[in-house]
Amino acid sequence: MKCIFKIYVATTFFLFLGIYAFGQNNAQAILDQVSKKYSSFKTIKADFVLTGINEIETGAGYDEKGRVYLEPGTKKYKIETAQQAFISDGKTQWAVMKDIGEVQITNLNPDDASISPSNIFSFYKTGYRTESKNQQTADGRTLYVIDLTPLDENQNISKIRMRIDKSTNFIYDATISDKNGNTYTYKLSNIETNRTFSPGIFSFYKHNYPDLEIVDLR
Repeated sequence: MKCIFKIYVATTFFLFLGIYAFGQNNAQAILDQVSKKYSSFKTIKADFVLTGINEIETGAGYDEKGRVYLEPGTKKYKIETAQQAFISDGKTQWAVMKDIGEVQITNLNPDDASISPSNIFSFYKTGYRTESKNQQTADGRTLYVIDLTPLDENQNISKIRMRIDKSTNFIYDATISDKNGNTYTYKLSNIETNRTFSPGIFSFYKHNYPDLEIVDLR
């Protein structure tokens, strides 16, 4: 189940075309505001908690904490958890997997349409049907609730539900469901923007992982 920032999600169809069109347009407008806000920042840093459960296997689940660093629009990112890290300088990705003792190196594919940290705030624009749901409250906040359904029925994703803070347009959390019964919820906190990151934060340094095997898949 441990897949950092692989997003799985889906929604239901409206019964009437007029209602569907209203929900679609409303959801799209909200997501456009979110995308515009995040894209306006030079850098983003946030903590996250990833909670995973399997609805088929009773008791199967876990919680994982991590931190993400992004430069919107550059494909540069770094995602860290206790056992894994994903580092991209905009051209190359290093997947550090301490649990299996490897660092896997791959080239970023500019034509890859799958959801990744580099397009996390814009992926919804193509390939998804969006639907605005009833608003909810959590932690004293009013949240927009938006469901996304992949247009490609062959995707493993079955549903993505995003909850967005109405007052800030920040993502509160995202819940991704797949066709294998897995549900992943990413909750963001401590969001900081326009910070100056340390030099080399989006670079891989082998000496930081001396005991891991380097597997070059380029």
